[in-house]
Amino acid sequence: MPIYAGEDGSPQLYTPSSASYDTTTFPPTPIPPRPQSQHNRQHDAEKHPHEVAPVPIMGGRAPQSEQIRFPSAKPTVILFLRHCGCPFAEKAFRILTALSVSHPNLHFLAVSHSSPQDTDAWVIDVGGEWEADVIVDESRLLYAKWGLGTTSTWYAYKPTALWNTYVLGVAEGIWGRKEKPRAASVGSNSSADGHGHGDGKGMSVHERTGGTYSSGSVWQMGGAFAVDRMGFVRWVGVPQDASEVPDLKRAVEVLEEQYGGPGQGNGSVKAKKHGKA
Repeated sequence: MPIYAGEDGSPQLYTPSSASYDTTTFPPTPIPPRPQSQHNRQHDAEKHPHEVAPVPIMGGRAPQSEQIRFPSAKPTVILFLRHCGCPFAEKAFRILTALSVSHPNLHFLAVSHSSPQDTDAWVIDVGGEWEADVIVDESRLLYAKWGLGTTSTWYAYKPTALWNTYVLGVAEGIWGRKEKPRAASVGSNSSADGHGHGDGKGMSVHERTGGTYSSGSVWQMGGAFAVDRMGFVRWVGVPQDASEVPDLKRAVEVLEEQYGGPGQGNGSVKAKKHGKA
């Protein structure tokens, strides 16, 4: 290992593997950090637009807002979606809608931060809402109130998350959705024959389909909560990476252990159905 004199004259070890030094010189000279290009900067995790509160704790009071209020007629399972088009958001939403049919004693609510137009198109695309309600929080204020901030690049794109994306696609055919269904494009007649039956050659994605799910943030964290009728949090599910789907079945079990099984609840829930899942 070469030795050279430091600035104070004392012997210093030279480590050629140091990434912050120019190893072609001796002694090595510091390399100033290279400025990031705009292209690289756009892939950095963004700062959340609101101050993010701590995640609600089990046994504590659920955050109150105009859109989500307690006490409520039924215990509630709340799913905060990552963004429209995310395959794991789709997986979680499908589980939520299926549970909403088999557990009418509970209220099921999904929160989207994509635009109302993208959210409506995505819900239709993945199969409808069944007995669940969907609200849009485009400003992400609700996400912040429930302790769900933005994530890191590692959270969203670490190797296990990418592998799980592939596994989900192969096993269940859920690959995520970048393009909206054709029905989401209102009044478009840009196909070859003017009636939507052309081969699509020479057309943009917005002409071939209903456009893309361009709203929402890939850095936004999702999560799920189970809240009793009085507004106390009974279960918390905050994923550790983008590919983790909250255990919504466990959320249901926790609430039914307190209130009883399906069919024993009271009150009604407004249903918005756009088709079958």
